[in-house]
Amino acid sequence: MIPRASLGSGSKMAASGGKGPAMDPWRIFPDVTPDQMRAEAERQAIKGKLRTAMQAKLRDPYAVGNFEDPALTRWYYVRNHQFDNFKQTPKTSFLGITFGVVPVVFLTWLFLKDRRKMKQDWLKGIGRNKASIINF
Repeated sequence: MIPRASLGSGSKMAASGGKGPAMDPWRIFPDVTPDQMRAEAERQAIKGKLRTAMQAKLRDPYAVGNFEDPALTRWYYVRNHQFDNFKQTPKTSFLGITFGVVPVVFLTWLFLKDRRKMKQDWLKGIGRNKASIINF
């Protein structure tokens, strides 16, 4: 058992809970400069302040009116104006034909074929086809 006094208050082992050396961000992200790390810390601080302000507004029982969330406003705008900026490309044309036209044409052909078969059976006097797609 190691006495506590021998660890010292400035030891890296003591700072990390005794599980090894403290995490060094320069070993994990060697290509990040100190200015970039400082800027990211400032951005996180701003996000935190905005988050707490928004939570305070949402939880205020005396607030009057609606709370406007800019992210929801952008989402609704994009949702309602998605065809304004649509570009027709070969891929979108292929997908439109594949999932829009082909199923309708195939189902129309299938039902017409089955209807013709039922009419022929009725004319022959066979009656209703039990294996029919349209079985009334």
